[in-house]
Amino acid sequence: MKVTRWWKKLSAAIVAAGIWVPSAYAINIPLGDPSFEAYVVPSIGYAYSNEYRPTSAWVDDLDSPPGYTQDDGHSAWLYNAVYAESTTFTKRPSPRTGNQAMHGLVNYNAQETSAVFEAGKTYTFSIWAQNDVDLNETNGLFMYIFDGNVPFSDANSLTSHLFTTEIPARGAAMSDVQSQANWVKLSIQHFVAAGAPEIGHPVGVGFFARKDSAVDDASLDVVPEPATLILVGMSGLSLLGLRRRR
Repeated sequence: MKVTRWWKKLSAAIVAAGIWVPSAYAINIPLGDPSFEAYVVPSIGYAYSNEYRPTSAWVDDLDSPPGYTQDDGHSAWLYNAVYAESTTFTKRPSPRTGNQAMHGLVNYNAQETSAVFEAGKTYTFSIWAQNDVDLNETNGLFMYIFDGNVPFSDANSLTSHLFTTEIPARGAAMSDVQSQANWVKLSIQHFVAAGAPEIGHPVGVGFFARKDSAVDDASLDVVPEPATLILVGMSGLSLLGLRRRR
């Protein structure tokens, strides 16, 4: 009995015949100031929203009429790597990338993008999170995807989620390098069905970080559906002459 290396022929034939076909690839939609580095905080080590806006694309609460406006000083605050290591205050998570991150202050931060919603696509908003050392107040992160043509609120966002137990805290004995590796990536998704009212409207993303939580490195991706590999019936393989030879 002669057995050839049929598995190699099988693999090559599957690719050549298009039996496994990648149907979709994620495309990144640029966000403004995704890593919170656009505004360089002063030597004190931190800055509030009335300082970093409008340099940073992240605006304030958005739930005040007429919606997407920088209408007051509310928002979370930026801090740098030196401030994160301060022993005078509660140690903050060391920025995951770059030199700065954003710490919660129980207010909204959000932005509209240059992209618009398209039917048959799934939008994924992601951000990295980590809690501070003490956890002496509230912690958690709300995330939102919203229609930029509709005044923002929790109730009328297209999708939202509150993350709490998923967020790790910086340990008291953690070095800055250990803290940099302690961030967790959190994501929410929204699929746009045919005929959905948000089609053609700006894609909006936002978050609400509580006082003990910090965020860094936000991103937004879009992928057509279904985002899977299509497997054609394996019964057709016999037509490719891939039977084992005996």
